[in-house]
Amino acid sequence: MHFKNILVPLSGANNDSDAKALESAFNLAIRFGAHVNALHIKIDPRSAAAFVGEGMTSTMIESVIEMAEKDGEERRKRARELFKEISERMQIPEIHDIADRPAGEGPSTRFVEKQGNSEDTIHSYGRLFDLIIICKQEGEEQINNSLLINAALRETGRPVLLLNKVLPKDVGLRVAFAWNGSVESARALSYSLPFLQTAEKVMLISAVDDLDEDIHPLAVQRYLTMYGVQADRCEISDSNGKSTAESILAEAGKCNADILVMGAYTRSRLRRLFFGAVTEEVLNNCPIPVFMAH
Repeated sequence: MHFKNILVPLSGANNDSDAKALESAFNLAIRFGAHVNALHIKIDPRSAAAFVGEGMTSTMIESVIEMAEKDGEERRKRARELFKEISERMQIPEIHDIADRPAGEGPSTRFVEKQGNSEDTIHSYGRLFDLIIICKQEGEEQINNSLLINAALRETGRPVLLLNKVLPKDVGLRVAFAWNGSVESARALSYSLPFLQTAEKVMLISAVDDLDEDIHPLAVQRYLTMYGVQADRCEISDSNGKSTAESILAEAGKCNADILVMGAYTRSRLRRLFFGAVTEEVLNNCPIPVFMAH
C-alpha cells in the first residue's frame, strides 16, 4: 500500500507554513512515487461583504470587497511563486493533466486554483486523495487554519497529516499508534499502513480512556502481523492525574516516536463535554507530526 495521490492546500499566507507543507508532501512523493496536487483556494471577494457590520454605506462595502480582492490576489501570487520555486528546487516534474504524468514510479505535481470558501471546497475536492497534508498555523491565520483542518478531518473521509515543520524523507521510522477501539481508530489503522509497513518500530498505545468495552489490542497486533508489521504494546489505563492526551504523548515520547497515528474526534459532542477533547489537546500540544482519520 502506498500514498499515490496527495493533496496540499496552500493558503498563500505571508509565512512559511505553505513551504513546510509542500516540501513535506514532495518528500513523501519522492518516497512513494506519488502525485501532489497543490491547491490554492481564492476566496470570492464578494463574500467579504457578508462580514461587514450594519450601517455601512455602499462605498464602505465596496472598499471592503476591493481590499479582499487585493489580499486574495496577493495570496494567489505568493502560493503560485512558492509552488514554482520549491518544485523546481526539489526537481519535481510539473504536469497539467494526470495523463501527462511521467511513466514509472517517480513523483509529479501540479498547481490547482479554485475560487470559493476553503472549507466548502475541501469537502468535495479532498475526497479523492490518499492523504491531505496541512501545516498548523498561529496568529492571525489560526482561525482559518483551524476551520480548514476541521473540514479536512470531518468532511473528506480521508486521512490528514498535520505538522509544524518539514517532514524528513524517512519520517515514520518510529510510529506511535493510539488505539481506543473506535471506528476512527480502525480507519487510521488502515490508512496509515504505508507508514507502519516501512517503520523500524511501531508502538501500539492502548488508550483505554473512559470507554467500557474491550478494545482488543491483541487483535490489533494480529491484524498488523498480517501486513508484516510487528508492533509492541503498552496500556495507559492508569493516567495518574494526566489527561488521555497527555498520557498518549508521554508514551509516544518514551518510544522516541517521530509520528503519531490516531483516530480523530472519536467521541460524541456530549462525551467531549464531560471527558475533554483529546483530538484538540493532541493537536495543540503534540511536538511531532500527527496522522489522523475520522
